[in-house]
Amino acid sequence: MNVITFIIRVLKLLFMQRKYILSVLVIILMVCLPVAATTNKIAAGAPVFIGESNLVITSAIKDCHVIAWWADEGNMTGPADKNLTVKQLNEGAGLATHFNVSPDIFEGHAGNWYCEDVKPTFVVLRVLEPNLTIRVWDTDNDMDVTGQSVPISTNVTYRIDTNLDQAMVYYNRTDLTPLDGIFTIKLIDPSGKQISNFYTGSVGATTTEILSFDSTPFISTPIYMGKKMGSWNHLARDGSGSLLYPAGTYTFTVSQNLNNMQGLLTASGADLNGKTTASASVTFLPQESFTSATVSTVQTEPVATVPETAEPTKTIQKVTIATTVPVTTKTTYSPLPAWITVVGLVGAGLLVAKKMP
Repeated sequence: MNVITFIIRVLKLLFMQRKYILSVLVIILMVCLPVAATTNKIAAGAPVFIGESNLVITSAIKDCHVIAWWADEGNMTGPADKNLTVKQLNEGAGLATHFNVSPDIFEGHAGNWYCEDVKPTFVVLRVLEPNLTIRVWDTDNDMDVTGQSVPISTNVTYRIDTNLDQAMVYYNRTDLTPLDGIFTIKLIDPSGKQISNFYTGSVGATTTEILSFDSTPFISTPIYMGKKMGSWNHLARDGSGSLLYPAGTYTFTVSQNLNNMQGLLTASGADLNGKTTASASVTFLPQESFTSATVSTVQTEPVATVPETAEPTKTIQKVTIATTVPVTTKTTYSPLPAWITVVGLVGAGLLVAKKMP
């Protein structure tokens, strides 16, 4: 029965018969759990990584028994530079159901491994060296700030660069599911505490959200940027007013253990850094410079108003001068109009003539 169809029927039963909820949940777990951890089934010609173990390559090897590697793939007419018998003649699956990409055999022989004993030849596996790096990325300026010191308000995330994304592609791993992610990311604060979630604002603010840190990404691209970290408010404060994320060094680490790669590589004495683990740090500078800037702004406001207060003073002086100008009264003591003068003189003359004998 198709798994999805089965789950749908089980869910219908769950809603119809509530008394069977516990039993139904147990059944779902029994069906789903075996689906996980299926990164070990390899398609023909798919990439595998040095250090992987217990791979099922039956679909990849088909009827072939011996796989081989040529340093010069352009000239495969001569004997192979390296070969490996996966299953003997008249043998069943042989090593095909628990195939190890052992460093002792495949180190220095990365590339295509062909079927040697069946013609026409075909690529059985493509062997790769695992590569894994992590960097701290400044999303404000789109640049790498690993190992640098930046203002605490700088928005950062992690950036993964890897070739292991090819193991998370469905046509390479035939039974892969979304539950089969292989990467684990951790963020450690200056005190050594792991950050599992982050605040978008201060504690108690109505708009503040608590978001989960992107710690188990399903990475199926060669470059992956940590999700939702642009909402991480580095200046958020707790209930007492203290910074939730104090200044200091923050470290991102990434690890992966694809098909017990760490165990096989460790047994061979290989360095895991850059293959199964990697780390990157950034230092957030204290907020003192920002605080000083804020204080100085407040202090300079009265100083800034001095010119503003001076301006009204000048304006008042101008008004005073303007008001004193009419006091000199050109209008009050200006000469009388000529006709009034003439009338006055004529009137005065008549008055004098009347009084004369």
